[in-house]
Amino acid sequence: MTKRLYSIPAIGLIFCLLLASRLLSAQTFFTAEVKGKGKPMILIHGLYCNGDVWKETVERYQKQYECHILTLAGFGGNAPSLNDHFLSSVKDDVIAYTKTKKLKKPILMGHSMGAFISFWAASSAPGIFEKVVAVDGLPFMPAIMTPGATVESSTPMATQIRNGMSNQTPEQTMANQKAYLPSMITSPERVDQVVQIAVKADSKPQGQVMYEMFTTDLRSNVSAIDCPVLLLGAWIAYKPYGVTRESALKGYQDQVAAVKNAKVELSDTAKHFIFYDDPQWFFDKVDSFIK
Repeated sequence: MTKRLYSIPAIGLIFCLLLASRLLSAQTFFTAEVKGKGKPMILIHGLYCNGDVWKETVERYQKQYECHILTLAGFGGNAPSLNDHFLSSVKDDVIAYTKTKKLKKPILMGHSMGAFISFWAASSAPGIFEKVVAVDGLPFMPAIMTPGATVESSTPMATQIRNGMSNQTPEQTMANQKAYLPSMITSPERVDQVVQIAVKADSKPQGQVMYEMFTTDLRSNVSAIDCPVLLLGAWIAYKPYGVTRESALKGYQDQVAAVKNAKVELSDTAKHFIFYDDPQWFFDKVDSFIK
């Protein structure tokens, strides 16, 4: 019978490799770039985007905050890691990342899709986050467009959107984004900037994200959020379609009615990318809220 001997250094190396493997596996659905020092702040971008959209936001806050800037799998040139519950997986990864990195009560800030993920993470893990800043993102997007919408009524459209988006070529993505983004961003230079980010995105995750956002209703889930929430909204781009400030405000307030401590602020000048269209208003509202 042969006895196999293991040295203590070898055992230590094996342990470290296993630990590293577990830590890496905890971040399957995004990469993170860290800038600055201070209280932790996690920033999550929107559809077709990546962490670069937060450049000016990070520049403002990195002297006082440790900014963790996420870019999701399949976005911004990152390799996709797609499944049938992609956003739920991202949400779980955000929570796991917060725990693994031992981030103490981070501020969670998300734009559009990122706000949806932020609502989901904060409602799934009470006690972990200090505050949530949702930048024109909602717990259930279809209801802001069609009052009375449900998951069931939205599923056919969600399926159609996913099928249409999932197989777009980079050339088709560029053409579609050039046509669509002016309704979401006022500055032509900013539109071009986001278009260049969008063409790096994998099309299948974009379609899957839209499907999940149309078929996941978090309006009751958010009642579990135990920290203050600031929801920043934009409405002026929809004024030609009959939307008024009053109707928009009610729509946003209804979305977070179940949150114990939620504040809604509407910009009267910005489109969907509020931090590009009205940065001073954006920073004033966020500064007041997080300080």
